[in-house]
Amino acid sequence: MFANLAIIGAILVLAGAFMWLKPSPRDRHLNTLRTAAISAGFKLDSIRIPDTSIEGRLADKSSLITLYRLLHRFEKGKAPRFTVQRTTGVSSAFLPDGWKWADEHRPSEAVTQDLHDVLVGLPDQYLVLDAQPDGVGLVWDERGNASALPAIRETLERLIAQLSA
Repeated sequence: MFANLAIIGAILVLAGAFMWLKPSPRDRHLNTLRTAAISAGFKLDSIRIPDTSIEGRLADKSSLITLYRLLHRFEKGKAPRFTVQRTTGVSSAFLPDGWKWADEHRPSEAVTQDLHDVLVGLPDQYLVLDAQPDGVGLVWDERGNASALPAIRETLERLIAQLSA
């Protein structure tokens, strides 16, 4: 009797281990989406942003999230460098309600006005906008499928055009 229970227990442990290794539906969705993004010309990076929840601000927490980037070489003197993120907390100066600076870098006043106009029109699923000298990127909730990628590309290309002007 005890031997039978030990064998059943061992089988359940092995089955549990195999189930633990199996990707979840969310993991499969992200894999499909990110593969499509790379095929569409996006470069995927990770970016660390501060946690804007009350608990996150008190404990100085941050999150590592996936950034969909379009590479672009800006002119040497016009290379932007900033990161803004959507927040439910207090908004930052010169940004629309619901947005805050996620790093210490600030663009020029003219770029800030253009950025304000871009941020006002962004859909709610866009969470972070990042600009660096080698391109621009966007973090979104990744709930949609690959059909959302053209809209993300259009948003990033519009941002590149405004930052290059």
